[in-house]
Amino acid sequence: MRKAVIVVGSHHAGKSKTINEYLKPKLGIGRYDHKFSLDGKQGTVLSQSREEAAWQQGFVKSQTLEETGSCADVAQVVRKYSRYDLLVLAARPVTDEHSCLEQLTSKLRGAGYRVNFLNVIKGQGERYYRRGAAEIFSHLVN
Repeated sequence: MRKAVIVVGSHHAGKSKTINEYLKPKLGIGRYDHKFSLDGKQGTVLSQSREEAAWQQGFVKSQTLEETGSCADVAQVVRKYSRYDLLVLAARPVTDEHSCLEQLTSKLRGAGYRVNFLNVIKGQGERYYRRGAAEIFSHLVN
């Protein structure tokens, strides 16, 4: 089954922190590493830009589509990365005027992904972000 997790939060809410500091170690990779293996599937972690990723089965993106371009790119991004079995992306909440969340969710589901969400709230303690990473990991393996 193809799975996607969208980490949702406002600007500087801790989306990248959750992914880079807490999820990547759970995947067995360092903060700046990209390749991982999860339950026998090879994957790639991409936390800054789409261009850094190599084609593998898993993909993690912590920079939101809103930060890298516009919502017009959502269909192209989903098409480009639909080769992956596992996706982790970041998005702004629907309350943000430039949010791509609804379009991203729709395109991912249309591409056959089971989509889960992790909402991240700014200014929380480290344990909060650590638990968020554990929830993302759980969605990827279950």
